[in-house]
Amino acid sequence: MFSSPFRTALVLGSTLVCLLVAGKPSLYAQNRSLKQCSETIRTARQAATDRNQPHQFPSLTLFSPASQKLEQSYLEWSDCVKGQKAPVSAFKTMTGESYDTAALAGKVVVINFWFMSCAPCRAEMPALNKLVDEYRGKDVLFFGFTPDKTDRLKPEFFEKTPFNFNIVADAQRLADSFAITGYPTTYVVDGQGIIQQAWIGVDSRFGPLDPYYKAKAAIDNLLGATGK
Repeated sequence: MFSSPFRTALVLGSTLVCLLVAGKPSLYAQNRSLKQCSETIRTARQAATDRNQPHQFPSLTLFSPASQKLEQSYLEWSDCVKGQKAPVSAFKTMTGESYDTAALAGKVVVINFWFMSCAPCRAEMPALNKLVDEYRGKDVLFFGFTPDKTDRLKPEFFEKTPFNFNIVADAQRLADSFAITGYPTTYVVDGQGIIQQAWIGVDSRFGPLDPYYKAKAAIDNLLGATGK
């Protein structure tokens, strides 16, 4: 059993999302455009929340008005962030590789925000691993940003839950720069650093390979455009 310093709440509808519930409100990006994209989701969540238990969703069902409003907010968020510049700064993976915007230029970059105790995050990892296998040797890079500290990310966790992305630990600052509102959140970014595809959570309507197909369509389109 792997514990986490974060408490989590599941948004139950067709999309499963983990929220990080820490002692202080999340910081939001200086990039006002990404922050504004996230406000629709925050508003929909507030409308669905029990005011006496602000991190619980006691009556949220698949076809409830609140659930449908949340689903719509996720679609609106995705449309909003597409075309935005991905606010990626310099970072280092757990294996010691350093990256910055110059190193990522010209590459298709798949970014997944996750954390250890997030069940939806773990549920989509096999589909994401399939992407890594399929695009090995191509101009595609895969990064998994987690707020978990390096010393908590033991080999035993990855033996039990394989995740083949390049892992970047202690990445709360990067999550803040993207104005992350829930986990997992995934982006496909083009060679110019522009977000071309994005989604939040795991959509239970479309099966376990849904993250694979969403990312694959965007990756193939971008690779086709560059001829690589």
